[in-house]
Amino acid sequence: MLVPSGPLSPLQHRLLRELDLSDLPPPERAPESYLVRDLDADEVQDVLPTLEWTGLVERRDGDPGGLTLTLLGALALRTAECDELTARLRAVASFADTVSAGVAPRPAGLALRRLAEGTWTLERAQVHVRTNEMPPGAS
Repeated sequence: MLVPSGPLSPLQHRLLRELDLSDLPPPERAPESYLVRDLDADEVQDVLPTLEWTGLVERRDGDPGGLTLTLLGALALRTAECDELTARLRAVASFADTVSAGVAPRPAGLALRRLAEGTWTLERAQVHVRTNEMPPGAS
């Protein structure tokens, strides 16, 4: 997804996903709210100015105030998720070409499932069906 500042970073994407679930207090006031979500409050503070400037996130007025996802932020989040799923579907379609070349069904099934889940890349799935071995670091 392209926003005025460029594509969303993994941290920006993650923060938008968290804000889609619920508003959050400012990181400087409640860093523990970010810690329990496995987010670094200092890193969040670093990306907030860009997210606010692009209109994806806004600070609510009031006591104590907080961060909320804007409609534009929700759109950016959905677009980024759609782009991710589109890329995954393309990989699955490319993998189907590999499978149609004739591979054993069991390795192909495992590789297809991992590819569709997004836990393996297309290259990792292809190595698995070609060699019938688990790629390094695969589980």
